[in-house]
Amino acid sequence: MIRCLLVAALLFVAGLCADAAPLVVTLRQPASANDPRDTYPRAFIRLALEKTVATHGPYTIQYSERMNDQRARISVERALYPGFLTVVVPNEDGSSVDLIPVRFPLYLGMGGYRVCFVSPLAKTAVAKVRTLDELRRFTIAQGVGWLDVPILRANGFEVEEVTSYESMFRMVAQSRFDLFCRSVVEVRGEAESHADLPELILDKTFALVYDLPQFFYTHRSNRELADRVTLGLEMAYADGSLQALARTHLSDSLRYADMPKRRVFRLHTPPPKGIDFDYRRYNLDLTREVLK
Repeated sequence: MIRCLLVAALLFVAGLCADAAPLVVTLRQPASANDPRDTYPRAFIRLALEKTVATHGPYTIQYSERMNDQRARISVERALYPGFLTVVVPNEDGSSVDLIPVRFPLYLGMGGYRVCFVSPLAKTAVAKVRTLDELRRFTIAQGVGWLDVPILRANGFEVEEVTSYESMFRMVAQSRFDLFCRSVVEVRGEAESHADLPELILDKTFALVYDLPQFFYTHRSNRELADRVTLGLEMAYADGSLQALARTHLSDSLRYADMPKRRVFRLHTPPPKGIDFDYRRYNLDLTREVLK
């Protein structure tokens, strides 16, 4: 009798969820039509939402206009879009009364493995680098407001911040700066989508490794959304579907980066402020294993 009542209750709740108005979730448009970086993050969020349809109801995903990271932060802080989820840079002190994180790392720790496009003028000199001090002689380009900027500067690198994502590929190919460092989970797609730049060269000799957990953030008024996405990701990790998603989207890029053949320079990074949960338990060590 009790079992029948429980089944009836679950069916009733499922019926309510099916009749509910779809939850509206907003994600960012890619930075350009040539930008492959958002394919996996979009699938990451969609998987979490799919895992929770039975318990939380239907959803629909829409996209914002194109914007850089600084504008995305302002948009999420001011709740300019319904259910806006975006990866942003937290405040330096880790505090924000307006932002809350999805409590799960986007790239399972792999986003902190960086390989670099190198300028034609610096290619030979960079290939001879054997120490971190030698590497610090070269300039590194990063986007305005990117998570990497304070980490690289704290470790003694000269960093040039550039507003346009697309222009950095052209600028390093033109030797306007020495290095443009990219995540191993992004670099293959970026190299392919910029194959029209014959002078765009990927260095094959070294990699930078630092703690760079990336989290989706949303406005504090969307706490139920953040909790739903976190729950969906925990479910997907437990049943293996999140790992399968990562393999589908990221393994080609990881093989392209070819980490085992590179000298690895580990940078000092303090733990991210304002993050009070253990995100490292999901991390993969790409110096020891490859996502096959």
